Amino acid sequence: MAKNFPKRNYAPRVKSAESAPEPAAGTSWERQAGWYDQLQGEGGGDFYSRLILPAVLRQLDARPGQRVLDICCGQGVVGRALAAHQVSSVGVDASPSLVEAAKGRAGAFERHLVGDCRELGAALAAGGVSTAFDHATLVMALQDLDPIAPVLAGAAAAIKPGGRVVMAMTHPGFRIPRRSSWGFDDDNGIQYRRIDGYMSPTVVPIKTHPGRPADPSRTTSFHRPLSAYLSACGAAGLGVVAAEELCSHRRGTKGPRFGAEDRAAREFPLFIVLAALRIA
Repeated sequence: MAKNFPKRNYAPRVKSAESAPEPAAGTSWERQAGWYDQLQGEGGGDFYSRLILPAVLRQLDARPGQRVLDICCGQGVVGRALAAHQVSSVGVDASPSLVEAAKGRAGAFERHLVGDCRELGAALAAGGVSTAFDHATLVMALQDLDPIAPVLAGAAAAIKPGGRVVMAMTHPGFRIPRRSSWGFDDDNGIQYRRIDGYMSPTVVPIKTHPGRPADPSRTTSFHRPLSAYLSACGAAGLGVVAAEELCSHRRGTKGPRFGAEDRAAREFPLFIVLAALRIA
């Protein structure tokens, strides 16, 4: 899908952390905005363009002329993908700099607002945006938010009955910060995924640039078991009807462990995409 994005002349507008306005929420990526904007660019990074966006668009199944609420829109990658299919979107994000970057790339189908996605109703009302969206997206954000109950409730309230909320996130069963890692069984020639904990919710600070000790930039990852996400959807009046587990398309060099690494890459998913219908 990313190959079909319309090209626009764009000069990055992300401000430095020192001059950026205050974010709308404490979990905002405002201090990482410049780095994240460069990482994602026009059509999203490698994982976005090859794995995440195609799955999100499949599950969303939005038609030309429909309206989509893009929750935690960042610098607008999802909105641009939707625009390529003549689907309009309103994006909401807590980072003013990322919203500014999204606006700088936006076309006629896209609009973006600064707001706390845990208070979607207030954010949309402040922007003069009517609800009754056809669908909503929450792409690569839920693992960075806490609490998630008001986010999902706000998404359900903003869409029409029968509309879809499509959520993409790092896989909570296989990509657990500081609790999962790769290992290799030399005796059997198997690369395996080691999981040191799963059921217990955890809050993990993440260094944006681990190779730069003096860089103070941090984000926060909130691990929850998959059951927590499914239960939160149900409590919000959202019934999960489909799921895609996405394995990496990347492959290493043809070394002695290539076969084992290739099998592991095809067996252990990095991301999961859930599609839920508003049932209440």
